[in-house]
Amino acid sequence: MRPEQRPPTVGIVAALSYVLVAFAPYVLLPETETPGLAIYYDYGIAGPPFLTLLVVVAVVLFAAGRERRTEPDFVAGLVIVLSAVLSLLVFVWALAVPESVVTGLGEALWLEYHRWLLLLSSLATFACSVWYARALSLF
Repeated sequence: MRPEQRPPTVGIVAALSYVLVAFAPYVLLPETETPGLAIYYDYGIAGPPFLTLLVVVAVVLFAAGRERRTEPDFVAGLVIVLSAVLSLLVFVWALAVPESVVTGLGEALWLEYHRWLLLLSSLATFACSVWYARALSLF
């Protein structure tokens, strides 16, 4: 593996972790508690399920840059912008969700940390995109 292939590979893993964390409540919560997820995800400008579309685009871009199907420096720039917008929108969403909505979803204690895990995974995608640009000596 070439050194410039590591950042996009880790970026793909980080982006896929966002997808897993975003849809974890649908899988892990009992069926009686899942109707409240619509309210939980509707706060902010855009909710995490919608933002998953940005993550899918980031995965495709990371893969295209890693395999040199698209100019790697072009891909690095696109993914930096895309993941920065993703992180900003997830941050706005995480701050917009009231604590009462989170506690009203059910008894699952891990749900209190769910929005912060989503933010962490989006920031990891952003960090990988910056690492990718640095590996390509773009800055």
